[in-house]
Amino acid sequence: MYALVVALLCLTAAPAQAHPHAWIDLRVSVIFNDQGQVTALRQSWLIDPFYSLVLIEEMAEEAEGDTMEAKMADIGQRMITNLGPYDYFTEIHHGDDRIRGATVSDHGLDRNGGRLELRFTLNLESPLDPAAAPLSYAVFDPGYFIEILHDEASAVALEGASERCSLRIEQPRPDPALVARAAALDANQTAEPGLGRHFTERAKVQCEPSS
Repeated sequence: MYALVVALLCLTAAPAQAHPHAWIDLRVSVIFNDQGQVTALRQSWLIDPFYSLVLIEEMAEEAEGDTMEAKMADIGQRMITNLGPYDYFTEIHHGDDRIRGATVSDHGLDRNGGRLELRFTLNLESPLDPAAAPLSYAVFDPGYFIEILHDEASAVALEGASERCSLRIEQPRPDPALVARAAALDANQTAEPGLGRHFTERAKVQCEPSS
């Protein structure tokens, strides 16, 4: 069972179908400090209506708490805890260097128009300067059980950035053979390690050096 499926407490079996089986609309705010360095990625994961409904129904039986708010807090905490060993499904690079060691704060789970929304801030261990080297990130389920794509309506914000900074989202271009393999996997099959990496969008932040 993939980490995010466990994290979402998807206890009912999905019908057999091609990967992916669930979808998340992603929103990200790249947080800058006063020195023009990136310190955090504030993320919002809006879960698709079907899996939101499954989770809401399961909360009544599985989650701890006397109220729906308490149950949602319990589920949200479990999601964050289970995603931790997988770097919260977020791969960050500064130039050619893979950045690890980020920690989570300000997390919560809410209902948003009939869908569940997981929110959290991913704090970098050390600030990164996107003028020295581009900063890029990708958010994806390694097993591609869940497809995570930027929300077209409100994808990424550069919070506190100067006008010298820009953002580009690179679309995935998976090999047709990988697409065929993903399409052949049903809900009960395990995908090859790292399959989701080939289907993810990558966001790149770069700032021009100050004169």
